[in-house]
Amino acid sequence: MAIGNAQERHPLIFRILHEVILTSILILVLTGFYIHRPFVDGGGFLMSLVRGTHFLFAVVLVIGTVLRVVVMFVGRNRDWSSFIPSFSDLGRLPRTLAYYAHIGKKPDLKKKYNPLQMSSYCIIFLLVIFQIISGFTLQYPDGWLSWLSYGIFANEVQVRIAHYVVNWAFILFMMIHVYLAIRESFTEIKQMHLLSGDEKDD
Repeated sequence: MAIGNAQERHPLIFRILHEVILTSILILVLTGFYIHRPFVDGGGFLMSLVRGTHFLFAVVLVIGTVLRVVVMFVGRNRDWSSFIPSFSDLGRLPRTLAYYAHIGKKPDLKKKYNPLQMSSYCIIFLLVIFQIISGFTLQYPDGWLSWLSYGIFANEVQVRIAHYVVNWAFILFMMIHVYLAIRESFTEIKQMHLLSGDEKDD
């Protein structure tokens, strides 16, 4: 699948939603850590402000995620096949891992993303869904999502711990994601962050 320029590979709507989702996750991670353990002495007012910001961007994340799923399957730019790996994609995963480990050649790109990217994006999507559900469960512990607190998990504390641990998973993913993007080509970062026009891939 030869996709040559930024607008074909990453249409404007995809890049906008990428920015919205990324920004909301970064703010949620930061405010989530503050809620877990306040690192600035601001009293109850600051905690209320941070919690309000956390909840606001949780809603932004929900909207951005829903819209990204919609455009993934609907419209001329739909790209679901580049996110959901097939058996043949997974069969190329060892060669991709060998390339990133510097012990193999760069494999041909059959879709917009390589098998490692596709697999990791699927996992991150599932973690986003978990964070959304668990976050609203913590906000409304006795609401209609209480089955998570007292069904899958034993209590609210375990839900909160899981929600906190996934925060670290996002941080780890973003660090690896940025490193691999820089390792491949800085052009890729520019394309995804609304910094490029029609540049050709390196």
